[in-house]
Order: sequence, then structure tokens, then C-alpha cells
Amino acid sequence: MGKTGIMGKTGQPPWAKRILKLLEQAKAKDPDFVRFGAYSHKYKLSPPASEETIQKFEEQEGIRLPEEYRDFLLFVGNGGAGPYYGLYGVKTQEKELHDSHGSRLYRVQEEPVIYPKMSDEDWNRVADPEGRRKGEEVHPYVGVLPVGSQGCTLMTGIMLAGPYRGQVVYYDEDFCGQPFFVREQGFLKWYERWLREVIAGYSDEEVGFGLNIDGTPSQLMDLYEQTEDPEEKIEIIDSFYKFETLPGKQKTYFKKACNQESNMEVRMKLIKMLVRFHVPGMAKELEKLWEYGAYAEAVSIITYEGTWEVKEAWYERVFEILPRLRGEGFRDACHTISAVKDYPNVHAGRLREALNWNDLDRNDRISLFHCIQELKGKEEVLDYFLDYLSTEEDPTLLIYAVWCTEGVKNRKLQELYVRLMDKYRTHENTKFDYKGSQTVLRGGACLGAGRSEGQLTSNLMRQFDYFGLDYPGGFQLLMDEGRWKEWKQQNGFGAVDR
Repeated sequence: MGKTGIMGKTGQPPWAKRILKLLEQAKAKDPDFVRFGAYSHKYKLSPPASEETIQKFEEQEGIRLPEEYRDFLLFVGNGGAGPYYGLYGVKTQEKELHDSHGSRLYRVQEEPVIYPKMSDEDWNRVADPEGRRKGEEVHPYVGVLPVGSQGCTLMTGIMLAGPYRGQVVYYDEDFCGQPFFVREQGFLKWYERWLREVIAGYSDEEVGFGLNIDGTPSQLMDLYEQTEDPEEKIEIIDSFYKFETLPGKQKTYFKKACNQESNMEVRMKLIKMLVRFHVPGMAKELEKLWEYGAYAEAVSIITYEGTWEVKEAWYERVFEILPRLRGEGFRDACHTISAVKDYPNVHAGRLREALNWNDLDRNDRISLFHCIQELKGKEEVLDYFLDYLSTEEDPTLLIYAVWCTEGVKNRKLQELYVRLMDKYRTHENTKFDYKGSQTVLRGGACLGAGRSEGQLTSNLMRQFDYFGLDYPGGFQLLMDEGRWKEWKQQNGFGAVDR
């Protein structure tokens, strides 16, 4: 075994006992489970797996688990407490690797094709966006074993082969962005870092766990002092967002560093970070950023660090420069506009032009839809959504478009909803979520839809209040061909084609 060491009287190696002790401290630090995902695992681990269980899984899948991860399952716990929504046990992994028909979803036996900090060209090559648009199968995550969920289509995995074997990687099953390889070289260091950060009270709301550099404020300041590389400086600055407060020594140091910094991108990052921690005299830097044309950074400060008075003073200027923003800056602007939704001159019609911009990426468009969903006057852009819902093929984008039109009373819109339900209600992912909707959990709740096709179908059902039934009952009606056809005829949708 890679990490077993000398066994104690209980049969657990010392490192495993240390992890379990840290886990108890983490649970004591977060008794109300407020940390992201904590309520799902409650800092509890399942009993360790047996050697026989692990060997059977490995033989079945034709793989050998990385030693540190294998030892964790064997000596610490077979799934449960972990970053985000926790870790899978072996039985859950078996389900994740195969669909309901037993067909393999992950080609774990193959050599991985992803690696840290891939170029856009290499990522597009393995993710093959053109192939996906044609409906072809794409498998950029070969050689990756899913070990946990981060919510929606975001996953935590572990590399099974190649030079990065044993390293934890974050990836999106919808291929919305490149995979992210955590800095820790092994599974155990990554897991222990999570426990340390929970115990220390570090936040994972602004930057998810493991996406930033490990270290205390003092350690990160030391790293900053030792580098002249702008990219490294920015990475260090971004890592400060996990702290709830910034100690006085670091406030003084970075305010001085900001005044002396010649690299404009680094300086803008410093201004944003110092405003975030309410360092005196930094809010006035907004005007300087605007003069420099650093609109994205300025909007980010307005959105996340600015007071209500700042948003009130700046939101019209945010509207003005919206055509120049894309990516994070555009998404931040959408958040700012949503925040002032109650102002008389803020309404969906002011974003009509933005809806027709063809260069918005997937995340930008989702943010725009989410913003419009918050605004009054959605009828002003209904014609756009009638066309969009008729032509878009991406179920995730359709989810947000449906949210966006929620509350708008229009017969043509309702007919489109019915067409979409007809199209997606029999998708295998919707059927999977249907089974979950029929599973009664403790307290009488049920499993909600978790896959994009199921979520889309669920949201469409909600536009008709689940057809006058509760959620599980609505899903039952939708899956019953006869009852569904009868409901459509009774409500005047009998002529709506699939």
C-alpha cells in the first residue's frame, strides 16, 4: 500500500487516524453545515471498504485505483464527507460509470487525453465542439474516474493513468470549460487541505475549494514578495478571497504594493481585492479604473464589493459599456443590473439588443437570461424567446430560457412549452430523474431532477403547476402516454406536434 505505514492496534495506519481526527474538528467547526455541500454529507464517512470490494470493482472496470485513493477507501471511508457534495463510495461509482442499460458512460480503461493548463486549441481538439454540435459522441474524460459531484454537471475526478495518475481534477460533463487540475499532487494532500480550510473557517463561496493557492494570509504575502511574474501575482491575489478578513499587516503591505505596481492588470486585481476587504481609500480607485478602460474590473468591484450607494451611482454607466464586455465582466454587469431591478428605468427591454449579440458564449447567455428573469417587462422581449425556444437545441440553455419567460402569459409560449415537453420527456436522462421523483426521502421529500434534460422537463412542468398535481404526480402524468395525450386534448394542446 502506498500510505499504509505502521498499523495501529485498530488496524488503521497513523495517517488515517489523523484524517479522522481532523474530520471531527471540521464537523465541530461547522455544526450547522453552512459550508457548501456540507448538508449533504454532514461530515460523515461510510465505513471503509473491504479489500475484496475494491478488488472486485477494479476487476470489473479493468483498472487499478491510484494508491492514495485506494488506501483512503480501505482505511478511512468508502465515500461520504468531502469537498463540495462529498465523495462517492464504490457502489455509487459503479452507477456513475454505467447507464441504466449497463452501457459504459466513462471509458476509464483508456489513456487520459487531458492535462493541466491545456491550450484552447488542444482542449477544443479533444472536446470536439464541432462533433458535439453534430450529435457525435465525445469523450475528453477518458482515463478519469468520477469521485464526487460539485453540483449540476460539475464533477470531481481522479486521473487513473499517465504522468498525472492519482491527481484530482475538476471537470464539466457538459464541456463548458477546460478541466482544472488541483495543485496537490496526491489525493490525501487534497483531502487534508479541505479539512484544514474548513477548520480554519476559510470561505469557498467566491472561489470554490481547491481552485486557489493553499496558505495563510502571511504565507501568501511571502509568496507574493518572492515573485515578479504577473500571472503568479494575480493567482496569489485571487487566493485571498477565501479569507473572511484581511489582517492589518497584509492590508498595509498590499496597499503599498498597489501604489508601486506598474503592471496595470496586477494593479487592477489589487484594487479589487483591497476594496473587497474594505481597505480605506480604495473605493475612489473606481474612477481610475474607468479612465484606464478597465471596465470589467470596475464592474466586478461595483457588483461584489460596492455598497448600494455605489451600485446606484454606477448602474447607468454599466448599461452604457455593456456592449464592450464579454466573459466575466459581462456576467458581473448582469448581476449589477439585476441588483437594481426595482428602479423604474430598469426593465427587460433595455437588454433587447444584448439578446441578439452572436458573440456571447454559453455562460454569458445564461447570465443574460438569468438577469432578464429578474426584471420587469419581460413581455418586451417575448418575440425573441418565442424564436429562441423554437430553435435552441442545448437543454441547459433552454432551462434558463424557460426560467426567463416564467410568469409571461401567452398562448404561443405555452404551446412551445408543450412541444418541448413532448421532445424531452422520453429522454433517458429525464427517465432517470423521473425515477428519482418517485423516491420518497425522509420527511416526505423526493429527489429533484439533476440532469439537464430532466431539469428542463421539470421546469416546463412548473409552468403549468405540475398539471394541477404535486411534483411526483406531475411526472407520473407526463410519463404516461395515455394520460399525457388526454391532458393535452383537455387543455387545447391536442394539435401541438412534437
